[in-house]
Amino acid sequence: MPRHGVSPGQGHPRSGGETESDRSRGSPRLRLLWIGLALALALPDSLILWAPAGAHPLPSQSHPARFGRLVPQLRNAFGWWNLTCPVCKGLFTAIDFGLKKEPSVAWMGSMATKLCKLLKIAPPTVCQSAVQLFEDDMVEVWTRSVLSPSEACGLLLGNTCGHWDIFSSWNISLPAVPKPSPQPPKPPAPGAPVSRILFLTDLHWDHDYLEGTDPDCENPLCCRQDSGLPPTSRPGAGYWGEYSKCDLPLRTLESLLSGLGPAGPFDMVYWTGDIPAHNVWHQSRQDQLRALTTVTALVKKFLGPVPVYPAVGNHESTPVNGFPPPFIEGNYSSSWLYEAMAKVWESWLPAEALHTLRIGGFYALSPRPGLRLISLNMNFCSRENFWLLINSTDPAGQLQWLVGELQAAEDRGDKVHIIGHIPPGHCLKSWSWNYYRIVARYENTLAGQFFGHTHVDEFEVFYDEETLSRPLSVAFLAPSATTYIGLNPAVAIVLPRPSPRWAS
Repeated sequence: MPRHGVSPGQGHPRSGGETESDRSRGSPRLRLLWIGLALALALPDSLILWAPAGAHPLPSQSHPARFGRLVPQLRNAFGWWNLTCPVCKGLFTAIDFGLKKEPSVAWMGSMATKLCKLLKIAPPTVCQSAVQLFEDDMVEVWTRSVLSPSEACGLLLGNTCGHWDIFSSWNISLPAVPKPSPQPPKPPAPGAPVSRILFLTDLHWDHDYLEGTDPDCENPLCCRQDSGLPPTSRPGAGYWGEYSKCDLPLRTLESLLSGLGPAGPFDMVYWTGDIPAHNVWHQSRQDQLRALTTVTALVKKFLGPVPVYPAVGNHESTPVNGFPPPFIEGNYSSSWLYEAMAKVWESWLPAEALHTLRIGGFYALSPRPGLRLISLNMNFCSRENFWLLINSTDPAGQLQWLVGELQAAEDRGDKVHIIGHIPPGHCLKSWSWNYYRIVARYENTLAGQFFGHTHVDEFEVFYDEETLSRPLSVAFLAPSATTYIGLNPAVAIVLPRPSPRWAS
C-alpha cells in the first residue's frame, strides 16, 4: 500500500491562515497522520471486504506488523516538530474532539471516498456507499484506540509517553487441575444408535437477486437489480442461482431445505451463520433483521421440530465485521442484533443460553445427557472486526468462559462440541494461540469442532504443543449453501465416523 508522508521541509503550519474547519480537524499535517493511520488499518482488509476469507491467501503479516513498518515513517515525518509528551497528548486530545464533530466526519468520509476511487478499491458507487456506512463507526473506534492520546503518543514517542498495546499478546488462565492422560477416540460399538446432525453454513440470501441480470458485473456482488443486463454474447443470471459472484434467491434456499428429507431424519442442526448477502456496502439494520427473521422462519418451516443451534456469522451485523465487545453501549452496541436473535431463536434455546446470547452472542447448552454444545461468537477473534482496535484482550471474556464450560464438562465426564463461524486458524494471533492452548488442554473432552466462513470443504488439524506431531483435534469447515464465488451449494451431514459426509 502506498505510504503518504510529509517531508520535514514541507507543510509547516501557517500563523494566520487556518480556517475554522481546519481547526476542528487539526492542522494539515495532523490530518495526514489521521489518514495514514486510517489507511494502514483499513485499506488492506477493505480490498477483500466482501469475500470469504478462504477465497484468498491468508495475509502474511498482521496489523501489528503493518504498524511496525509504519511507525518509523511516522516518527520521521513528525520529527521536525520535536514533540514533547504533553504537547503530543494535547494535540491528540484536540484531534479526538474535532474528529467527532459532524463536519469532520463528513470531511474524512469525503477523503476516504476519494482515496477508494483513486486506488480503485471498488467501483465509485460502492466506494461512496461503503464509506457512508462505515464512517461513523470507524471514527468512533479510531478516536478510542489508535488516535487516543495514550496510544498515539506511545506509538510516536515511546513508552515513556503512553502505552501502545493494540493487538498485544495476552493469556487466559487455565485451571490448576492436572490434564488427564490423552485417550484415543473410541469408535461407536457395532449396532450403537446413530446420531445424524445437519450442518448448515453461509446461506447468504440475496433479497434483490434478479434472474437475467449480469452475473459478472463490476460490483463485488452481482445477479441483482443494480447489476444491469449482461452483453448479448453471454447469458444472464439463472432462475436458481449462478456460478459467479452471486448469492442465492430465497426459492433456492427453500428448495435446498425442502429436499433434505431423504438425508434425515436429523437429531439436531448446527447452523454456523452468515445469513445476509454480500452487498456489504449498502446494508441497514433493517436489512439484516429481515434476513435473520426470514431465513430463520424458513429453517423452522422445513426442519420442523428438529432443534437448531445457531452461531453468529460476521455478515449478520452492519457494518460487516462490526461486533463491539459488550462494554460498548448505546447505539454503537450490538444489542439490536443479539436481542433480535434471542427473540427469533427462543424456541430453540433455553433461558441460560439466551442470557449469554443477549450479552455477547455466545452460549452453551446440553442437547442430550453427556453432550455439551458451545456456540462461540468468533467475531471476537476476527482480524476484520475493527472494534477490537479498542481492546482485543479476550473480548467479552469469552475464552475464559469457554475454559469454565470445558472444565465443568470434564468434571462431569461429558463430551463437548464447539460450533462457530470463523475458523480458529483465521483469527488474531493471540486469540488463536489461546484457543489452541484450550483445545490442547481439553482434548479428551472436546469431541468435535464445526465452523464455516471459507465457503469451501476444509479442515484444520490441532497438534500437541510438545512434539507438534500428535494430532489431538480436528475442526471441520463445511462448504457454503451460497454459490459465492462459483461454488456448488452444499450442506454437511455429521455422522459418527472419522469425518463428516458432505452433500451437494
